Amino acid sequence: MQYLDLKMDFMFKQLFGHPSRKSITMAFLNALLHRTGDDRIVDVQFENTELTKETEDGKTGRLDVIVRTNRGERIHVEIQIIPQYGMPERLLYYWARLFSSSLSKGERYDTLPPTIMIAILNYPLFPHETDRFHTVFHIREDEEQFLWSEHLEFHVLDLSQFMVKWKKYRREVKQSPEWPWLTMLSAVDSRTKRMDEDMFRELEGIAMTEQEILEALEEWQSLSVDPENRYAYEMRLKWLLDQLSNIRGSREEGLKEGLKEGLKKGREEGIKETIRKMSEKGMSVAEIAHILDMTEEDVQERLNE
Repeated sequence: MQYLDLKMDFMFKQLFGHPSRKSITMAFLNALLHRTGDDRIVDVQFENTELTKETEDGKTGRLDVIVRTNRGERIHVEIQIIPQYGMPERLLYYWARLFSSSLSKGERYDTLPPTIMIAILNYPLFPHETDRFHTVFHIREDEEQFLWSEHLEFHVLDLSQFMVKWKKYRREVKQSPEWPWLTMLSAVDSRTKRMDEDMFRELEGIAMTEQEILEALEEWQSLSVDPENRYAYEMRLKWLLDQLSNIRGSREEGLKEGLKEGLKKGREEGIKETIRKMSEKGMSVAEIAHILDMTEEDVQERLNE
């Protein structure tokens, strides 16, 4: 059968961001954060992923997966397959918004919970600094290396570098606790619609002894064969591929007319065209907003133009 690509944010949220699949989410987070024994996450509560605007001109957005753990931590998982300009600053902004939103009026600052940002990317964020597929960041004193606070923690997982390591140093890679989950995310290529059979066999092997991996594979299969889910996935995939095409075209046009303006124009025209086609197929504004990861107001505004 044809499995859908879990790197697509639509599919990622379906598998890891749904309360009915809580056990999968906890196993996934424990593996990525290298949590074992008494340090393991044993319960999570899913939170609203909508970022609201602070001012009329303020930034807004929708995050991928946010949970609050039994340890009181807040964890935000963001997945991106298209390179984004200013991604380190964007992730820092998301972390800051999530961290500050934990404090209610009148509460003390020392009641703020530890907030962890996990960024799963299909491209290197720091290509000149490291070739590792999992990097971890804290704020430390420059000379003596002690922490400013344990409340800030960033994880960056580079799936493109994971694939390189998998092909060259598989035995070494399989010593890391996150490898089955990163294999699951890497096994399917949405552009070619092909699965790496070798990777999938590895997953089937570990599923014989790891219950959460078995559950994840079963849920992945179920999501992949659901007709409505496949249609929503294909529309989201088309939009993302259009984004890539528009970015490439805009870069070429930008050589003549200015790269910045070209990128902006190309992306916007691609968004409008995709929304128009989805609307013509009878999809509601709410359905389009959900699939394209936009607000209903933004979708409606483009339909009115």
